[in-house]
Amino acid sequence: MENNHATEAISWQDSEGFHFAGKGKALSQEQLTKMTTKYQENIRNSPLWREMVTEYGKEKAEELLTQFEVKSGK
Repeated sequence: MENNHATEAISWQDSEGFHFAGKGKALSQEQLTKMTTKYQENIRNSPLWREMVTEYGKEKAEELLTQFEVKSGK
């Protein structure tokens, strides 16, 4: 029986951020939005968030947080 869930995937980090590539269907905009919301929640609950607020202030940290998003590689 063929396993359709098995994929080869790669991930890497560069100056543009973290990247992930693997087999599968493209994500819908709704899925991307939900993943972005969760990602931003995780950042808010991390030491990185505290560092951002300390370094830039809450308002600027909130602005910067919007750049933490999940995008489709289309």
